[in-house]
Amino acid sequence: MRRAISGLAVAVALAAIPGTVLAQGFQVNEHGTCVMGRAGTGVAAPCDDASTIFYNPAGLAGMQGFTISAGVTAIYAIGNFVDDLNQGEAKLQNGVIPVPHLYAAYGKDKWAAGVGVFVPYGLGTIWPDTFEGRFNGYDNDLRSIYIQPTASYQVLDWLMVGAGLDIVIGSLKLTQRLDLSAQELPLPGLPAGTTVGQLGIPFHTEFAEGLLEGHGAMGIGGNFGVRIKPVESVDIGVRYITRVKLDYDGTATFAQVPSGLILPPNNGIAPALGLDPAQPLPVDSLVAGLGLFADGATLSDQTVTTSITMPDQFSVGVAIQAFDDLKVLGEWQWVHWSLFETLEADFQYAPNLTLHENYRNTNGFRFGLEWATTENVDLRGGYLYHEAAAPDQTVTPLLPEGARNEFTLGGGFRMGSRFAFDVAYQFIRQDKRRGRVRDAEPGQTPTADLNSGVYTFNAHLFAATFVVHF
Repeated sequence: MRRAISGLAVAVALAAIPGTVLAQGFQVNEHGTCVMGRAGTGVAAPCDDASTIFYNPAGLAGMQGFTISAGVTAIYAIGNFVDDLNQGEAKLQNGVIPVPHLYAAYGKDKWAAGVGVFVPYGLGTIWPDTFEGRFNGYDNDLRSIYIQPTASYQVLDWLMVGAGLDIVIGSLKLTQRLDLSAQELPLPGLPAGTTVGQLGIPFHTEFAEGLLEGHGAMGIGGNFGVRIKPVESVDIGVRYITRVKLDYDGTATFAQVPSGLILPPNNGIAPALGLDPAQPLPVDSLVAGLGLFADGATLSDQTVTTSITMPDQFSVGVAIQAFDDLKVLGEWQWVHWSLFETLEADFQYAPNLTLHENYRNTNGFRFGLEWATTENVDLRGGYLYHEAAAPDQTVTPLLPEGARNEFTLGGGFRMGSRFAFDVAYQFIRQDKRRGRVRDAEPGQTPTADLNSGVYTFNAHLFAATFVVHF
């Protein structure tokens, strides 16, 4: 049972982690179309759409009047897993996923304040229900919603500071198949811990489906920023996001899945059940007779809880007005991912779990350009690179994560002094990554020796934002 439910523990952890610090596998950093067009470089020089609430709270200082912006980023992910043994391919079946963002801000004199609502973790993974990795999870939806009230103040002509309160709300859904060979047989005459697999049932014989859901996890954190303008043509920005602890409550419901298998006469299981060994044994009857789904049994409906501390994040950026019509931007981001070493999950009836993740700190580098082609039209472009946080032994169907190269294009169009419209496109090319589709044995730490194939992942992102000033 430990192997069967380990995917739930990972899913709970991932759903609890805000996307702004979620490694790179499912990080959504595109919470403003203008900034997305220039490769996410928003720490040093804010866009005129209030998205600086997310990218650097200090960027609100100097704003005059009201600004409201609303937009969406549509994400289309493409990926597959090719196994080593027979080169069989399983493809991601994700559709287009919309990730919205909304900002409202007001500035007067040296003060400014606002609020942002965005979904920094809004992706999922959908694999075929015949995929070998379905025992880790094949239909997964993990997300978090941020609500961030923010204030900013211009201390000096060249110095601005800001801070925001991050209110994080998380939810999850994980669907997975369970492996009959991993189930223990609590029958008289058998040594404790004897599994069905030890008596002849093949590895990864599915017999049940688990639906694992959780809603309402909440945590509080902070987003702090400083913006410095040492000379007229240079802006420097610094942002720090605090670590956040989320206590997560979930529910697990299970249902038997018919296997249709029939064991031949003289199998090793019938005698243990007190049945005639000379008769064939239907596996589905065996499962029903074990009472695994009875109230209070291992696979009865139950609760699961876990807690996780999300790592803090630090970013530094610079923007240079190289020419009157051309701005050059660069940014470095560091995430304290080594905090994510182990995860403990407590189940109501099933055995509790401790999973070893052993994530590594990551660095990201972004470079962007913004060209004011005319008074009302800006063109943007950029490139960014992110390291992978997951070590080789924890690359799974839930998070087939690797280092990324990303390329962006965008444009901004102003319609008078009050209205603006931004569009952007981003292509994500993730390096191929060896990974696994099975878990370690109970009590053992997974190693890269379990990796049995290669994950490939790419994505296309399209974004649009409408901005109103008044």
